[in-house]
Amino acid sequence: MSNSKYDVIVVGGGPAGSATAICCASAGKDVLLIEKGSKDRYKPCGGVLPSVAPETIEDIVGVSIPDEVRTDPPELGLYYVPPSGRANGGRVKNYSIHNINRAPFDQWLRNLAAEVGVVVKHDSQCIDITKTNQYKVLIRSKEGESIVQSDFLVGADGVRSLVRKKLFPSSSAPVMVVEQEHWKRTGDFEDCFYGFFRGDVSIAYAYLIPKADSLILGLGALPHQEPNIAELLKRFRTWLEKEFSFIPSNCIKKEAWSIPFGYFIPGENKTLLVGDAAGLCNPLSGEGIRLGVESGEAAANAISSYNNERNPSQIYARDMGGLVKMVEELNDFVRTVDDEGREEFVRNELERRA
Repeated sequence: MSNSKYDVIVVGGGPAGSATAICCASAGKDVLLIEKGSKDRYKPCGGVLPSVAPETIEDIVGVSIPDEVRTDPPELGLYYVPPSGRANGGRVKNYSIHNINRAPFDQWLRNLAAEVGVVVKHDSQCIDITKTNQYKVLIRSKEGESIVQSDFLVGADGVRSLVRKKLFPSSSAPVMVVEQEHWKRTGDFEDCFYGFFRGDVSIAYAYLIPKADSLILGLGALPHQEPNIAELLKRFRTWLEKEFSFIPSNCIKKEAWSIPFGYFIPGENKTLLVGDAAGLCNPLSGEGIRLGVESGEAAANAISSYNNERNPSQIYARDMGGLVKMVEELNDFVRTVDDEGREEFVRNELERRA
């Protein structure tokens, strides 16, 4: 690591961190991107992008998403199933979802960052942060420990953000636990992203995603809730067996992680939080990639426009107002809706797009 002083240090090399780094470097900043994982690291994720996301991402990073990061089938429809079941559900008209492979997608973005001049360090973990008139970040890598400094610090290090924990220890960051299973593909399913809404299965959502010759099925639950997430998944599988002829005979793997659940913490002054670290995730669908990339662009714009009379975190929070309002409204909906409301939601979505 030849340089020890940067304009901007970004901790975390997911979509939010890479987007921040790309936009900062494109504005002439000297940027270090720290990623604790190795190249092409695997990250548990459903791996889908809503219809508007590719264009949004391409506008921000300046390059089209390559076919190499997509998976089969590359485009999915959207199918909603209400509490009353398949008979009252259906495919949402004129809507598509893009099916991606998360590991090469993330690496593609990190490669783009390197191409525009970002110093990208894989296998490097931020283990401590000291804030004086600048930021001093202690990094541990295969080469040992080193200290780097910057004028700005961006936490893009996920829902369990060390940057947030170190610099904003009193902040509240509630989470939702997501567990998903990969199964051999069976059952009567179209090439669609399926969203299932039933309160005794998930407070928010359950989902099914075709991936080549397998199916991913999963759901979100509150930590420590009863019944626990394993029991909820069992209920979900039973629903799929009954209404979609799913045969749970060959489970390939299981995985679990946490996502933000209805908050926004922008940071303070020259410390900005983006993506999951900031709480930016759709509480109804679990979508986070697009929100992460958009927050990265907004953070970079706030940094690039900084002068001594303007507070970067306030500029960033202002520019994120629309997305934050969406997250807040969906959080209120998820936490208060009952099955009657879920039924109405699906009915309205199917009618609205007919």
